[in-house]
Amino acid sequence: MTVLVVMGVAGCGKSSVADLLSARLGWSYMEGDSLHPDANIAKMESGQPLTDEDRWPWLEKVAA
Repeated sequence: MTVLVVMGVAGCGKSSVADLLSARLGWSYMEGDSLHPDANIAKMESGQPLTDEDRWPWLEKVAA
């Protein structure tokens, strides 16, 4: 299985590029932010940066 991860800073166009690539290549697409627990999403929406501890549940889902 091939997995392509598009990474970058907030607001740089990662989702747009990933969406275009997946359409062009005929691959499925998953938005990485959808793997965050609700508490992390609320924190990000309020403009608070995530801590390393906040990221562990997300990293475990990405790895799975």
